[in-house]
Amino acid sequence: MSHFLFIAGALRERSSQDSAELQLGAGIWGLCTSLIRDNLQKFLTPESHGLVYVLKEGICAEFAITSPVLPVQALDDFLKDEVRTEARYGFVRITPVRRWQGHAQECQVLLQRVLDIEEPTELTRRLSLGMHRLANAEYQAILEGLGPGE
Repeated sequence: MSHFLFIAGALRERSSQDSAELQLGAGIWGLCTSLIRDNLQKFLTPESHGLVYVLKEGICAEFAITSPVLPVQALDDFLKDEVRTEARYGFVRITPVRRWQGHAQECQVLLQRVLDIEEPTELTRRLSLGMHRLANAEYQAILEGLGPGE
């Protein structure tokens, strides 16, 4: 079983936090690169969940992924226009599970420990890819480290 750490990047038209809130509120997570789309298509299972990492904030949300990868054309016109940058290569439908408040430093330390990454620059490199696939044990360790959330 695979789970995923998605990174909400800062965009020209909105901040990383605003992008995450827009997508979470719409019940979708956009796939901003073909690599993310292809990896999701390959590793997504009905039990897959995602964590949202917001730049300068840390992990802010957990969601269940409730659909396969869908083409951006499956969105209504208004939403398609709103998330055109985030969902350039498609999207998945999601159901939010829980939220956490900003804790960037603690979150980076947690990710380095769980993912067995010694150098902060390596974590930054991985986060810059926009998504990181997590084994079930890694996912569970991150959830335990984050605590119960809201």
